[in-house]
Amino acid sequence: MKKTPLEKGLYYLSRRRFAECLLALEPAADLYRDSFVYYLTGGLACLYLDDFGSANLYFQRARQFSSTNPTLLLGQAVLFLRHGDTNRAVQYYLDVLEQEPKNRIAKKGMAFIKEKGTAEDIFRLIDNNKLKDFYPSIGINPDIFTFALMLLAVAAVAAAVFLFMSRPRDIRFWRSGNGLEAQDFYLSTDDLKNIGTSDFPDASFSYHYTDAELEKIYRNAYKCATAPVGGDDSVHRANTARLEANKILNSNASDLVKSRARDIIAAIEADREHEPTFNTLLEGERFSCSDVMADPLLYNGCWIVWSGRLYNEEVGDGTFRYEFYVYDDSFEHPEGRFDIEFTKVPAKPVQGDRMVQVLAKIESGVSDDGGVYVLLREKEYIPMMRNQSKVQSLNQK
Repeated sequence: MKKTPLEKGLYYLSRRRFAECLLALEPAADLYRDSFVYYLTGGLACLYLDDFGSANLYFQRARQFSSTNPTLLLGQAVLFLRHGDTNRAVQYYLDVLEQEPKNRIAKKGMAFIKEKGTAEDIFRLIDNNKLKDFYPSIGINPDIFTFALMLLAVAAVAAAVFLFMSRPRDIRFWRSGNGLEAQDFYLSTDDLKNIGTSDFPDASFSYHYTDAELEKIYRNAYKCATAPVGGDDSVHRANTARLEANKILNSNASDLVKSRARDIIAAIEADREHEPTFNTLLEGERFSCSDVMADPLLYNGCWIVWSGRLYNEEVGDGTFRYEFYVYDDSFEHPEGRFDIEFTKVPAKPVQGDRMVQVLAKIESGVSDDGGVYVLLREKEYIPMMRNQSKVQSLNQK
């Protein structure tokens, strides 16, 4: 029997296929305009995609039909916690505990706010991608059982690989994919004594730093590229490392330091396996449109997640180029315009009034006429609400 849009949405949500969940739900908005489950499902999918603005709109609409549902309360509590409104978050957690005294997530949220809960603690929670610890549970992924037998079959091989990877070793930049170790980016004490160049006093640099500033910038690039985030050796602050390396390449740094900065960039570029997704790009690594517009060269090679609209498709040489108008968090005011290239044609028409959220890589440089160009190369996109009137309608309601 053919599934309804809501049944499809619930199916995809349980399997953590959040973008597909929203694609199933969004065209049926008029059909389910009085459905609490519809809005709760859409809100949870947006929350797990870190699309907090849309999650808030869905949750607010769901609250019109039920204001006591524990899952909804936990979802809204995490949004309040993210914005530092701990008083509202506590009230919502108390409402959950009144219905479910043993609710693990509500207890954990209360304990965090009581023991920490400062703006700095909340920022650290977001920066370390630990905010998801407070997200409402969506149950066990049914696909886990599908793969259980297969996992048992390869357990012996996995154990052997684990033993091999666990042997004593130096700190490695595993994300590079080419065996580079942290020591490959190392600068000696003597190197640091001459970190800035004075050979070209009249040269034009985008940035001119003191030796102390250059050392600090390089150390930060080195640390972000090699230090695991939250103890996970597959996660690094690659976007920040790339930004710091760009500062060095466009500055008065010595040739040796610039060479080390290029090594860091090469290691990041080589690690295609761990390129960011909507879910894995850390909160503190998400650069704003205004930041990029202010200094495009600084963000060359960095990844962005922006929402906006696409216009004026151009097809040629196997690419599909659009004009991408980036909007602010309210989806009401455009902040900037960029050319964006898709490597394949989008699955559905997305031009005009259809809002999309785009994950793309920035390519910036100096053109032949001396100007600065910026191009976005799309990796993934999510169609959002079909037109602005729906967003405004949800806001009003």
